[in-house]
Amino acid sequence: MSVRMLAQGWLVLEITDSPFWVGSVAGLQGLGLLVFGVFGGTIVDRYDKRKVLILVHCLSGVLAVFTGVLVITGMVEVWHLCLIVILQGALMGTQLPATNSLAYNLVGPGLLLNSMATRLLAMNISRFIGSLIAGVLLSSFGVGSAYIFAGLSSIIALVILLFITGQFRDVSGRENFFYSTQQGLSYILNNRRILGLLLLSLLMEMFGFSHLIMLPIIARDVLGVGAIGLGLLSASSGFGSIISTLFVAGLGDFDKKGMLLGCTALCAGLSLIMFAFSPWFAASILLAAIVGGALMSYDVTIGTIIQLLVTDSMRGRVLGVYGLTFGFTPIGGFVAGIIASLMSVQIALGLGGMILSLFIAARFRFISSIQQPENE
Repeated sequence: MSVRMLAQGWLVLEITDSPFWVGSVAGLQGLGLLVFGVFGGTIVDRYDKRKVLILVHCLSGVLAVFTGVLVITGMVEVWHLCLIVILQGALMGTQLPATNSLAYNLVGPGLLLNSMATRLLAMNISRFIGSLIAGVLLSSFGVGSAYIFAGLSSIIALVILLFITGQFRDVSGRENFFYSTQQGLSYILNNRRILGLLLLSLLMEMFGFSHLIMLPIIARDVLGVGAIGLGLLSASSGFGSIISTLFVAGLGDFDKKGMLLGCTALCAGLSLIMFAFSPWFAASILLAAIVGGALMSYDVTIGTIIQLLVTDSMRGRVLGVYGLTFGFTPIGGFVAGIIASLMSVQIALGLGGMILSLFIAARFRFISSIQQPENE
């Protein structure tokens, strides 16, 4: 996924030479996730999660290879990418809740924080390596090779899922599909803590994680370091994420999860402001690691808290809506692209970091007060 996302931003920048289109294409991926996210969670609650993931990874890999072929043959156009990213977003709307709820099924509530951290640790190790690979592929062999690599990796990776055994289908499969979806939304709207956490997730995705979409512009136009520099910036973010997930995994069944959530979210917002206005590549490398580490610690913690707060029968549907907030990452990229076109990419990212910092500071008491789940 890391190779594919870097290739996508670089390809759009090559075709259009426009920060607006870099953000717009990413925004369409978010639109696909938003439209399909709620239904993706219902699918996860109705069908075997492992089989759903196998199908999703297979389709995602095929789309990436197809994109690579379009690039290599010189046939790719922006409208092709727009359609492809919408489909990728829809697939992510199912992949995210399926992966998270499968982790819960495998380890249970007591080891969930450790499990989420360890899984994200693996993801960030691959992101670190993948970012370096992407930089080399983009610089030496072109964007098409990066897409082919990403697609084949996705298809090969699904084989690992065949070795996970067990029954991963919940009882809601007997309910009417749309009634089941409605029940999930009603459950969320009547749970103040879940609703507050989902709002936090929406803002963190829109103004925090979305900075990754603007990395190609930061690398080429602000720091002047090209594709190799882009790979190093992304790898540095991945390295910071590795360190932070190791730290969270070592906490065990940590009681003060709400405090951890508030502190890491606030750190992400403040460090993003500094990253946005850094004119030096070395400083940007360090700050990218800090931003990535803070965001990943936040990500592990909020995903754990949400799963612990919900009932087993609602987990997939709530995670589907939680995954839907991930669609605001590319939408945030779209907004950042507009601001970058009108003013500058530094102002776009700095403004996002400021909004996050002010919101989290205002809501810090509520966020930090969320501890172990109450019986509901």
